[in-house]
Amino acid sequence: MRKKDIPNMLSIIRILLVPVFVLLYIRGNRFYAIGVFITAGLTDVVDGYIARKYNYISNLGKLLDPLADKLLQLSAFLCLYWSSLIPVWMPVVYFAKELFTAIGAALVFGKEKKVVKSHIFGKLATVLVFAAVCIIAVFGENMSRNTVNIICVCVCLYFVFSCVMYAFTEAKGMLFVKESEKHET
Repeated sequence: MRKKDIPNMLSIIRILLVPVFVLLYIRGNRFYAIGVFITAGLTDVVDGYIARKYNYISNLGKLLDPLADKLLQLSAFLCLYWSSLIPVWMPVVYFAKELFTAIGAALVFGKEKKVVKSHIFGKLATVLVFAAVCIIAVFGENMSRNTVNIICVCVCLYFVFSCVMYAFTEAKGMLFVKESEKHET
């Protein structure tokens, strides 16, 4: 394995940890599952750090990294819903946000032939999701339904903000390119 493949291998490991997390969770080993979830989250941090520090960024990595994140996060929300810790609308809103983001990224790729890179808004959303999942998985049974709902609403509001910022940033970038192309001709 070449050094520049390390970030992509870490993303693949994260994808492989998803079924391990789900299996542990549904078998009632919630704390081990959260350990796997945190380990997977750490691989996200490490692969991003290595990719940026050593410029090991690739188009494959731009696809694998967010795919791994989304699979892990959606599976976590589904597990939390399955164990009645969060309302059904939380994984639905998360899925809708990811679907909207994927459609937007596909439109940008179709028009500009560029892979949409992660923005700070998406990275903050990932941090919020990881924090919310860990807090609810560990303490959810001892929290009031209102407290859990407040956490879910705050995360969902940030999802909306993040999507709007992605859309604005990408639309602005596409408009800027078109305007600069006009001035070049």
